[in-house]
Amino acid sequence: MSQILKKAAKYRTVSTILQHGEAHLRDPYTLPPEIITPPAARKERKPDDITDFPQQKFVLLPESIPYPEGKYRPASVPYVAGFYPYNCYLQKGKIYQWCSCGISQANPWCDGMCNASATRNRPIKFNVDTSGYYKLCNCKSSANAPFCNGTHRQVIRQYHAGYRGFYELWGWAAFMGTTGFMIWNFHN
Repeated sequence: MSQILKKAAKYRTVSTILQHGEAHLRDPYTLPPEIITPPAARKERKPDDITDFPQQKFVLLPESIPYPEGKYRPASVPYVAGFYPYNCYLQKGKIYQWCSCGISQANPWCDGMCNASATRNRPIKFNVDTSGYYKLCNCKSSANAPFCNGTHRQVIRQYHAGYRGFYELWGWAAFMGTTGFMIWNFHN
C-alpha cells in the first residue's frame, strides 16, 4: 500500500486547455504562449497619450483544418447534430468539407454557419481514395473525424446519465403515456 502512495505522490494533473501552456504542443493551430513586456518608458508625457501595452495581435482562424488521422480534437465544444452517423456515398478524389461545429443546416457538410456564430470549430477538408459508402460522424466527437469511430455510443450514454437527458427522455415518455391514457379514456 505504501508503494502505491509513493507512486501517487509523483502524479501531476495535466490540463487539456491553455492553463498549463501546453496546448500548442498538441494542436498546431494554437499559438505558443509568450511573455508580454511593456515598451520602454516615455521621456515626455502628454495629456493625449495612449498606452500601446499590450499590443493587440489579430490571429486569423484557419478556414479549414487538415488533421492527421485519429488526432482530431475539436477546438471548442461542438453541437451534437445527431446520435447516429451518416452513411454517404463519397466520390474518389472529390474534396469535401465536413462540418465540425454541428450548427450547419446541411449536415454533415459545412454551409459556413460557423463564421456567423461564436465557435472556434472550422470545417475539415478531406477526400477519399476509393469511391464508396462511408459513415460520417454526426456527434462531432470522433477522434477519426470526419469518419465515425463509434463515439456516438458513449455520447448517448452520457446524455442519458446527465440530468438534462434523464428528464428530457423520461419527460417525453411521461407526456406520451399521459396523452395515450387520455385518448384511451376519451374513446371508451
